[in-house]
Amino acid sequence: MDKQRLIYLIKKHQQGICLDVEKAELYALMQDPNIEKDILLLWNQLHEDQSLDITKEESGRMYAHILSRPEVSTGMCGTSKPMYQKLLRKAAAVAAMLAICVGAYLLLFQSNTEQKEVLSQAQAEVLPGSNKARIVFEDGTFQELGKGARAGVLESDFFTIGDSGEEVSYLGSSKVGAQTTQIHTLITPIGGEYVIQLADGTKVWLNADSKLKYPVSFNSDLREVELEGEAYFDVAKVVVNNRRVPFVVKSKGQVLEVLGTEFNVNTFRDKVTTTLIEGSVLVSFDGVSVDQPHILRPNEQATYDGKSKKIHIVQIDPYYVTAWKSGDFAFDNAPLENVMEDIARWYDVSIEYKSKVSDVRFSGKVSKFENIETLLQTIEWTGSVKLKLDGRRIIVMK
Repeated sequence: MDKQRLIYLIKKHQQGICLDVEKAELYALMQDPNIEKDILLLWNQLHEDQSLDITKEESGRMYAHILSRPEVSTGMCGTSKPMYQKLLRKAAAVAAMLAICVGAYLLLFQSNTEQKEVLSQAQAEVLPGSNKARIVFEDGTFQELGKGARAGVLESDFFTIGDSGEEVSYLGSSKVGAQTTQIHTLITPIGGEYVIQLADGTKVWLNADSKLKYPVSFNSDLREVELEGEAYFDVAKVVVNNRRVPFVVKSKGQVLEVLGTEFNVNTFRDKVTTTLIEGSVLVSFDGVSVDQPHILRPNEQATYDGKSKKIHIVQIDPYYVTAWKSGDFAFDNAPLENVMEDIARWYDVSIEYKSKVSDVRFSGKVSKFENIETLLQTIEWTGSVKLKLDGRRIIVMK
């Protein structure tokens, strides 16, 4: 190392005239594992500087501190008192020189290190999802929705946005039978969800990473929407000319028809899962020619596999299907891979499997707005897996 260069850099810093490139150079020199040896050599050149002049009392305090270290006191137990006095001034001055260098290091780089730590923490922090979405219009333009997008709300003849920015409504702007054919699409990103009220009064809760395509107004013969992802529907009953207008949801080969009811549709995992909460629905499927349509009753769930063209209908507890709408994750003996997929979609993280977990299942409930570390600990309590959060990635292992 160039000792004169280090002296030059330290003095420039003491004078407050160090350039950024020189600060970087000084930092690099301070990282040298041999720096302590070099500082001892530099002492011979800098000890006459007034800034290093110290009193006997200060020397004594510094020397006593040095001797208090076990490795020093043990090594010097056989040294004579005159030898102590001979080393005293030199040891204290060396300590002073060390203090100067350490002080320079802290002054130069502490704030930068703190900034890096804060940035690193911000980058690694994983937050739960929130109310956010986007309405895409027919011409390709769009309107962002959510608390952070309130300032950009457009004037619209078709919809209004609530004061909190957490819900959009087409109710009152358009009515069933109105003459307009415009189609809008509501899209939620990973880590987002949103509530929309359609022109007929039907309310839809759209889960994360989902898409709902709907007309600005419905005609008097049929109310039809298309869904990708997951949504909970509370369908309004509409009567035109003494006839109930059916409400149809199309999703990945399934056609679901209702007159007025509540249900949940999930198209994730290459299947369409429909769970009826209230009322009754008719479901039919592409490529299935027999026993159609199927009638679902409350607490029944139909799962349609588009690849095998098979339909499976079972009785279930709808709570575990609809808990997401109320702000919770709730699972009843669910495959761990499904659990982790839901978490990834909401917290916008990736999942890496270090072990096979196809045999692991999880039951439990936790808030969707819980700190992700607490959420992962809850899952770990099953004793079946270990979960590690690495930045925006969750590592799963046994």
